[in-house]
Amino acid sequence: MNLQQLKNKDFSFVYISREECSVCHALHPKIKKLSEKYRKASFQKIDLDEFPQAAGEFMVFSIPALIVYSRGKELYRGARFFNLSELEIQLYRYYNSIFY
Repeated sequence: MNLQQLKNKDFSFVYISREECSVCHALHPKIKKLSEKYRKASFQKIDLDEFPQAAGEFMVFSIPALIVYSRGKELYRGARFFNLSELEIQLYRYYNSIFY
């Protein structure tokens, strides 16, 4: 997995979790569905049990974590608990300002 490529995509969701995390499992389908609303978005789930060095690469200290990138720039970072309504409003604004 090339982490730099994830960061450089037009609009990418990077969801970081662990297998034993119940919050991670509950939030994953909601974040995945949210990412599907954006035509140019990609979604990548990273399991820290399989890829532990991702925690250092993305500077993640709490899971689940969501980081949204666009063309190498970090647009959003959230960890543990997310207000999905506010997240959706923010992402809509970012996406429209970048692509329209």
